[in-house]
Amino acid sequence: MRFPLLKPGQKFIYQEKRYTKTGPMTASEEESGKTCMIRRSAEVTLLPDHDKREQAIVQQYARDQVVSLLKAYQHEVKTRLADAVGVEQAQHPADVLKVVEDCDVVTFLSQFDRSGIS
Repeated sequence: MRFPLLKPGQKFIYQEKRYTKTGPMTASEEESGKTCMIRRSAEVTLLPDHDKREQAIVQQYARDQVVSLLKAYQHEVKTRLADAVGVEQAQHPADVLKVVEDCDVVTFLSQFDRSGIS
């Protein structure tokens, strides 16, 4: 299948590497976490074991819904950072960045549907 047919959050293989689609022409490489540009004409293989929750993310939101989701995500990141600092897991900038990186927005958004957004 061609890259544009994937939805954001879907996992796939391209040139023998595993990726997650992050945007219209971008994907995050699973191993390194680096964001890469993927050609629209690129042939990719959708991974059969991709997480079904990722497909459930609504693709369009009203402005108020976006603001609400961003505030909820910001709160989640702050909570995780406070917890990590409190138990001394995040003492250095690299540790803090790891906590932020682990708070995956796709996983976070999969908790919500349109009706669950305030």
